[in-house]
Amino acid sequence: MHPEQIKAAMRMAGKTPAMAADDLKVAGSTVSQVISGRAKSARIQAYIAKIIKQPIDKIWPPSDRPVLRRTKAIKRKTI
Repeated sequence: MHPEQIKAAMRMAGKTPAMAADDLKVAGSTVSQVISGRAKSARIQAYIAKIIKQPIDKIWPPSDRPVLRRTKAIKRKTI
């Protein structure tokens, strides 16, 4: 689902992302990142899925894209 659809479904169920953050005792930005798919949290995803009565896989379908991770740049000495 698109993040705006998730937020709309939450509002229709009587919860806002800010209310979910308060309930879960996490930062609002954390909930927003999970909703947008930039971060993953099984606990937050399960809570949102329960609110909007949809399976997690329907809200955030598994992606075939590889997960890219940042790594620290290695400084090399020049001789």
